[in-house]
Amino acid sequence: MQMRWIVAALLACAACKSKGDAGTAGKPDSRCEELAKTCGDNGKHVDKLLEGCKQMAAPNCESKLDALYTCYEKQLCGKGDRIWAFDDLGVLADRKKVCADERNAVAACK
Repeated sequence: MQMRWIVAALLACAACKSKGDAGTAGKPDSRCEELAKTCGDNGKHVDKLLEGCKQMAAPNCESKLDALYTCYEKQLCGKGDRIWAFDDLGVLADRKKVCADERNAVAACK
């Protein structure tokens, strides 16, 4: 179930990118840096979070991704669970049953 959501989200945002949109610049990168710094507990984990976050970036999905990342930061990060990579956020969200609306919005992003 968890892996299907991750794949669905990646495919949805890949579809956003495939509509002729240029790469991300400015806000998406800084938003990913913010998420990585908030959720990562050391430099290695911050780097892995940043890398995974940047792979999700899609210009037409920015507001939906921003809402998802805000939910992750408020509901998951700094709550005692270790987050070592971007995929851990989805797994943790499933386990704690949080951020479902935001995740569904990202998956449906076109």
